Amino acid sequence: MIIDLICNYLINKDIKEITKPFVMYIDEVHRYMKSNQEYQTGLTIIAREGRKKGVFLFLTTQNPKDVPEILLGQVGTLIVHRLTHSEELKAIQNQVKPHTLSQVQNLNQGEAILTSINLIQDIHVRFIKSNRNHKNSTPIL
Repeated sequence: MIIDLICNYLINKDIKEITKPFVMYIDEVHRYMKSNQEYQTGLTIIAREGRKKGVFLFLTTQNPKDVPEILLGQVGTLIVHRLTHSEELKAIQNQVKPHTLSQVQNLNQGEAILTSINLIQDIHVRFIKSNRNHKNSTPIL
């Protein structure tokens, strides 16, 4: 509900009141979009109309199937890590090139597919682990 209130507040502001463009970062967006259908309007409107007011979105989720199609359809760029569940793959099939879906299922730790409406083809990327101690490493068995 809080995210919906913030989004509606921002979208209803006069464009002159927003002095600098900014990025709204929402982690685990599926938490805010799945269960409470009535509180989805603000984020969807920001995704559709926020750019003209200088409000940009950076959304993360581990469950793309739980993000409404209307919101996912507004996303122009995705970084897709390994997905194996058929429903998750189905949720992103319109955002990636057809041959990319099979690659997504076989990605290793630190690998992803970068796809965008601005790219001619999807790009396989590899992230190098930082030397910083984050205390969140996955134990290797």
